[in-house]
Amino acid sequence: MSILSTSIKFIRQAAVLALLPWLAWSCQWIDEYDDETDIGAAPNYINITISVSAENNAPTRAPLGGEYGDGTEKGIERENNVSFITLIFYQDNTGINTTSDDAEVLCVKQYSVHAYTNGDLPNSHTHKTDEPTTVQNNEVLYTTGDQKLEETTLQAGQSYKVLVVANASVNVTVGDKIKDVRDKLTSSVYTGSGAGIDATDFVMTSESDATVSLTSPTIDTSTGENRFIYYFDCIHIERLAARIDYYTRGATTYDATLGGYKYTSSSDLYVVTKVTPFNLYNEDENLFKRVRSDWTDTGTTTWLGDETTSNYVVDPNTANKDNIQTFRYLSPIAATLSDDYGQAMNKTFSNEQLYKIGNDDNIIIAYPKENTLMPTSHLKKYATGIAFHVDYYVGGTGAPQHRVYYHYLRHQGEFTTGSYQARQWNELSDEESSSSHDPIVPMNYGIVRNNIYRVEISGFTDEGIDLKIKVKKWDKYEHATIYM
Repeated sequence: MSILSTSIKFIRQAAVLALLPWLAWSCQWIDEYDDETDIGAAPNYINITISVSAENNAPTRAPLGGEYGDGTEKGIERENNVSFITLIFYQDNTGINTTSDDAEVLCVKQYSVHAYTNGDLPNSHTHKTDEPTTVQNNEVLYTTGDQKLEETTLQAGQSYKVLVVANASVNVTVGDKIKDVRDKLTSSVYTGSGAGIDATDFVMTSESDATVSLTSPTIDTSTGENRFIYYFDCIHIERLAARIDYYTRGATTYDATLGGYKYTSSSDLYVVTKVTPFNLYNEDENLFKRVRSDWTDTGTTTWLGDETTSNYVVDPNTANKDNIQTFRYLSPIAATLSDDYGQAMNKTFSNEQLYKIGNDDNIIIAYPKENTLMPTSHLKKYATGIAFHVDYYVGGTGAPQHRVYYHYLRHQGEFTTGSYQARQWNELSDEESSSSHDPIVPMNYGIVRNNIYRVEISGFTDEGIDLKIKVKKWDKYEHATIYM
């Protein structure tokens, strides 16, 4: 191969080795190669690093809404784990929202990943311009290690669009149209039932359009040979599942004898003995997130678009929830709820399912699929919610009355302060919908992927339970760098 003179080569390699510890921490490490260096004759490798944000700050997301809302929330190791990824490469200037029939898949590669260590160098990537610094600064990393570029059909000097699917095999082959790939559905968004913490291997996909370029490679000499490495900007991915939590702030204490968390109101005592999610949507989910300008099928659809307070995230059947069509739900709403998904408070939870936020317990209840509604969709028929099973002791003593309070989960909410009221079965209306409320808020009710719906009881009244809901953006996964 054509190379630099021996002396210049020695100086250059020494300089690269000396700078490696510093360059590995930079946001973008690009070393221009010399025209005399024959890239094609040197070994080329692909090395994909996935960056998992681990933000600790957790202010409320709702009711501000939008892509980031008021903040993000740290995930648990089980929720963060990535075992393998699939990369889908194509070329089209528009990206996933292309209207061209000529935009086709050019390369599909699947790689296993392992936890990133200090030996997996370098780590370099950039961030979205609107990404909060707290998301940028807290990350957990996974990497493929070195993989041979020759095992792909990618070509040096070319730029590509790329889609990412993590923890799931996807039926995509070279030659498939991107317009078909973006419409892929999946029946599973994790392994397990989704009840409590019975969920692993969370499926994650691209959160936004991404472009990668095989230009301006870095020369890596750390192995004693020239290896050419290309660095790509980070590619963000997010979970297809959401999460429901019961946050016990407001309870006076946990009482093992009474089997639950105690709340007092005047002289009365209320004990939450079980929490049951209901109407857990169980149809196929969009593999890639969609937002729409309105609820109808004729509205403008944007794949991988950002959510705002005036547009809508849609699942495959949102526009069909017309109060006539019936879809599959786990733990359907009923006067007597199934025990399959109920989380009884009189059992011992693991440290993973029950953990502290401040001085208060937070309990993971379930992992629902995305489930969004039209403004006219009846909540009782379609909306995902949570039910509190309560023993009510009049005057704080005697035999308790058993009550169940139902509440449909909000995604954005219709006001900035205050609480929502959970109601008993006989108080629920068959016809209630989002349009029954004033003002009507886009995405008022519903479940959207990669969000945590945390419900706490703020008080008990003669009318029922007052609830507060915090909706937090689950920590983002960022497919940080692909280098060859």
